[in-house]
Amino acid sequence: MKDAITVIGGGYVGLITSACFARLGHKVFCLEIDHSRAEALQDDRLPIKEPGLAEIWERGRASGLLKVTRSYREAMKQSGFVFLAVGTPAKANGSVDLRQVISAVRSAATNANGESPVIVLKSTVPPGTAELVADIWSEYRPDDDLRVVSNPEFLREGQAVFDFMRPARIVIGADERETAELVGELYAKLRRPVIYTSTRAAEMIKYASNAFLCTKVSFINELAALCEEIGVDVVEVSEALGMDPRIGSSYLDAGLGWGGSCLPKDIGGLIWSASRMGVHTPILSAAVKINKRQVRLAAARLESLIGDLNGKTIAVWGLAFKANCDDIRESPALALIRQLGDYGCKIRAYDPVAMDAAAKLFPEVEYCAGPYETATGADAIVLATAWSQFRSLDFDRLRTLVQRPLILDGRNFLDGEAATDAGFIYVGIGRAVTGPDFEPGNRDVLPHLRSARRRAKTRSA
Repeated sequence: MKDAITVIGGGYVGLITSACFARLGHKVFCLEIDHSRAEALQDDRLPIKEPGLAEIWERGRASGLLKVTRSYREAMKQSGFVFLAVGTPAKANGSVDLRQVISAVRSAATNANGESPVIVLKSTVPPGTAELVADIWSEYRPDDDLRVVSNPEFLREGQAVFDFMRPARIVIGADERETAELVGELYAKLRRPVIYTSTRAAEMIKYASNAFLCTKVSFINELAALCEEIGVDVVEVSEALGMDPRIGSSYLDAGLGWGGSCLPKDIGGLIWSASRMGVHTPILSAAVKINKRQVRLAAARLESLIGDLNGKTIAVWGLAFKANCDDIRESPALALIRQLGDYGCKIRAYDPVAMDAAAKLFPEVEYCAGPYETATGADAIVLATAWSQFRSLDFDRLRTLVQRPLILDGRNFLDGEAATDAGFIYVGIGRAVTGPDFEPGNRDVLPHLRSARRRAKTRSA
């Protein structure tokens, strides 16, 4: 059997998969058909910022184990495994667009020679896609005994290299155990738990994992609204919940909600798949609804505390959907900017890595060199992304720069006590408003919060 690996797709998952397999000592072809993207990769210019990726990418290239190619023929000639890591974007109705998967399978089949490779689905796809791949392949090579495996990725942006090299589990779905174990051997050096199952189960495991994470975040955000009403700090509640081993602390942080390229798409795809089969998913649908509400609620809360937002200057700290990455897809920060724009606000924003991407979507926003510049003259500051640099800010200095001393901490990330000591009104998510005019636990703030929730509900109608 040929021992090289071809990874089709030079996007986020494809780059991580290619670089990490090379790091494990495998010969890898990263196949990217787009000329400009392939040229950039050949020059080691990576299109994503991910801790540790550039280092292992360059090491793989220097060792000769990792090669970038645009040629299916070159890659297929030497590869016993073909990983499909192409995009599977959501359609407008929530279904999954599989055109890139289908195109990749057709190209691989028409360029295959000799024994057919093991086709491995790394892209997130609906249950049953592995069978579709086999059917497409058989149209071009009907005599092949094709083996298709589902091996979903569980990579967190900002920690993807770590997650590949030290996964909580490796899921491999195949019709035959022997085929699954062939793929399992590629990961042998990691010495991590491997779950062998069917292709459909593996595909479902990925969808179920992300849908559960969405639900967990939306659960704590719904609880945050109740905590505000009864005067309880949701952070204390979530910390206690997280200590229960049946629950765990991950994804139990109240805030502006989830975003990125995976969670919104995957929960939407699961809801669509279920509806097509006549299965109702009220919990998943509620999770999506709550998530969309969070940004509206933040904007309405500002309006309740400031008054008319038209013409007001709002400083937004953070644009990426989460810290330690430059991904702005489905970012709550950008959704908030859009919402505040509808109110007539002037937006000043800062993010350490995501401003160039954001500027293409929101050219009207004023992008600043740092958090202090962003806050200058602001009527309110909104922390939208929990970048570590925001934890070490000088609030006394900030107080001299702002027009109005109001901070809305959309991630419950800042030192609220330090902010209030400097004279700021501090507003968290699911926490009491504190500051010069709001003593901790002051019930007088409840009308403001109730008003904000009513406004958010009205705007969603």
